[in-house]
Amino acid sequence: MTKSPYSLPPVKTKRDELAAQEHAVAIALRTIEQDIAQGELQRAATALNTLQTEHPSDARVYIAGWMLAAKAENSAAAVTSARRATELAPMSPLGWDCLHRAHIANGNVAAAREAIEQALVLAPANLAYREQAINLAMQQADYATGERHLRVAYGQNPKLPHLKAMIGNTLRYQEKFDEAVEWLAEALADDMDDPDAHQGLALIEYQRGNSERALASLDAALKVRPDDESLRYLRSVVAGEKPAQQPAAMVRSLFERYANRFDHHLVGALKYRVPQQIAGMIVERFPDRTLNLLDLGCGTGLLGAALGPINGYFVGVDLSHAMIEQARRHGVYSRFHIVDIAEALAATDANEYEVIVAADVLVYIGDITRILRDAFKVLRPGGWLFFSCERASDSAAPYQIEKSIRYSHGIDHVRQSLDAAGFTEMTISDIGLRAEGDTMIPGFLVATRKPPS
Repeated sequence: MTKSPYSLPPVKTKRDELAAQEHAVAIALRTIEQDIAQGELQRAATALNTLQTEHPSDARVYIAGWMLAAKAENSAAAVTSARRATELAPMSPLGWDCLHRAHIANGNVAAAREAIEQALVLAPANLAYREQAINLAMQQADYATGERHLRVAYGQNPKLPHLKAMIGNTLRYQEKFDEAVEWLAEALADDMDDPDAHQGLALIEYQRGNSERALASLDAALKVRPDDESLRYLRSVVAGEKPAQQPAAMVRSLFERYANRFDHHLVGALKYRVPQQIAGMIVERFPDRTLNLLDLGCGTGLLGAALGPINGYFVGVDLSHAMIEQARRHGVYSRFHIVDIAEALAATDANEYEVIVAADVLVYIGDITRILRDAFKVLRPGGWLFFSCERASDSAAPYQIEKSIRYSHGIDHVRQSLDAAGFTEMTISDIGLRAEGDTMIPGFLVATRKPPS
């Protein structure tokens, strides 16, 4: 049939126009995302600015902005873009997930937790979001929340590997030992080679004083992970041996997980005040703040925060990269070294520092004689060493290993070791080191000096 010359062209509806616009935006966003993935950030930024001007209310544009900022490692801009996406599309879990990721990159774990919780409200079946919520809760020692999310995940898919062991260990952290044992036993009924379940049971039995059962569980874990230094160390402790120090990998693993909540937990919940006390002692002896200082086991830089800037080098040493990244935020330290403190002292030239500090770090080392000897070498004549120890019940003992798997030291033995290293002018003060429940752990604070000449 021949078309009439009087026929009108087809009318484009509003729906057609919106569909065409949607198609054009989708193509532009795909191109921008490809440019970001390929590192063409300037081209992506130019196209994104144009798209944002044309479509300022499209949340997808700000999701792309988050992607660009994250790729450029601009954490502040990533937070701004992701937050705007959630404002424009508050019912989209994707925007909240992006905001959670942006906050993690910016070091704000509390805000990241709030964002991922909102994503879970909107997408409760998303196990990837659930996993992130669990990890963040565990980072901040919020074991009750971690347990809640793990139980939800178990309800959604009880066949997920290692889930029962994770629930059991979360209960163990909360000292709900009876229920923890039930979950860990169920985990082993499903998989007799689950090392985390064996280790969890071992630590519960150790806390309960059942060394034989603890050893049996550790032996079972070691069959699966024979090269695991932490397991071998725990076995030697449970067997009644006294290893000289915790393995570096064990300490590093602890503090990599602990970094984001360290300040809040240690200073707030545990009432830890040693850095402030040592900072006061340093200012008393160096009122003009002219000194070079070596902070051994600097952690998140609590000493730097308490002391503030000095006229000289302020060097931090720690095994944990995550801890050092937190310490860097204070803007006080001159440089950092990611290394074991014993190695750091051994590698440092003689007569380098006026002050060396080891605050709450010797609880991970039993035999401290080498540390004291090398600290004496590294100090300049007249220099000061400040350190804290947990007090052993036997004052003459070199060290003991407590139920916490931390080291305590005999105060008389520490005095003798300082004398042997060559230190003089020694002050040892009793302190409450940190709180465990309603009890302050007894400790002592040492200020000792290398002879001026």
